[in-house]
Amino acid sequence: MGYSKGTLAGDFIEGVLSELTGAIAIGVVEITAELSMDTYSARNDFDPDVASANMMETIKAMQQTIKALQLDDSIKDIFITLDTQVHFMTLSRSGKALFYVVAEAQGANLSIMRSVIRKYAKGI
Repeated sequence: MGYSKGTLAGDFIEGVLSELTGAIAIGVVEITAELSMDTYSARNDFDPDVASANMMETIKAMQQTIKALQLDDSIKDIFITLDTQVHFMTLSRSGKALFYVVAEAQGANLSIMRSVIRKYAKGI
């Protein structure tokens, strides 16, 4: 699935793809409206819009947990490791966008993944 070039979300996707090997899918979601700003998938059997929408539920659950525990804190990153995939989520500094990247677990380097995502997420 393609993505829109020349947009902030499209530029994020293009940047991540240029530096991150093994990327399966990438999504940028506007949090308030819970709408995908743009998505990309390297595989026809992986729908990044469905994945991003469901990951928004993970973000909400974590935010509710932080509130229930009365923590003065916020989400920085969420990693979910599966047998074959690594799912990484981070919020924009403004808290208005969710960046979601899925990569093949084999050969994935979480530090590099985090660094690349943060590098290109700055504009949104």
